[in-house]
Amino acid sequence: MTADVTDRPVPARPNPGPSAPVRSPAPGRRLLGLVRAELTMLLRNRMQLGTAILMPVAVPFLYLPIARAGAGPAHLAGALGMMFVIALLFVVYYNLLCAYVARRQELVLKRLRTGEASDATVLAAAAVPAMLVAAVMIAVMSAISVPLLDLPVPRQVLLILLGVVLGGVLMVPLALVTANITRTVESAQVTCLPIMAVLVLGTGAAVPLDLMPDWLGRLITVIPSSPIVALIRMGWLGIDADGAPLSTGALWADAGVQTVILLVWLVLACVLVAQRFRWEPRG
Repeated sequence: MTADVTDRPVPARPNPGPSAPVRSPAPGRRLLGLVRAELTMLLRNRMQLGTAILMPVAVPFLYLPIARAGAGPAHLAGALGMMFVIALLFVVYYNLLCAYVARRQELVLKRLRTGEASDATVLAAAAVPAMLVAAVMIAVMSAISVPLLDLPVPRQVLLILLGVVLGGVLMVPLALVTANITRTVESAQVTCLPIMAVLVLGTGAAVPLDLMPDWLGRLITVIPSSPIVALIRMGWLGIDADGAPLSTGALWADAGVQTVILLVWLVLACVLVAQRFRWEPRG
């Protein structure tokens, strides 16, 4: 009589030991991975690449007749500061506005948010390539403008970098705030107009500040674009808005005031984005 198979001893299974924990990529590597994907899509955008190549070369030549007409370095440096702001508006602000709205409507932001990347990483990854393109454009414009417009070498490059970097970073939450009221990519052409108009006005290019009432002129000086232009003008020439030379102490004191204005706007915009940004498509 054969033995029942249930009576046979069951061999003991080897103990596999504690399983090794699965390590998730570091936040920096997740950000670099998303940035690489965003940069790949940006390089496929021929219109933006054409703008990035042509605009830095064309802008200094637009000011060449003004320079030949006798415009001083103070006027030219202020005009270049205005063009830097416009470059940040179109390359960073407007492009990011369209990108955030499109990816929200296509549920890309929602899918990325369910992964390991934090909310800040998802939003920052789209901004990095646009800011790099804007930085290259501004650097090329500056390099061409010095010999072409007979501008002096910048006195304080740190102040110029401070204005450009803070201005570029500020464009990111401004784009996110505008995305909250933008339903489609097509409507972004309309919803962006108020912020773009106000920032262009703040540069002093549309209407010179000396032609405005005193109260309006003081109000415009706290618009974010006004400190950007002021930092570029002080960093390039070391002069104030009236063209008067600034001592070293006065230069850095005024630069500190302009920096505080930009930082206040940046904090307010980031708080608003953290509390109000819409990740779901607008109905």
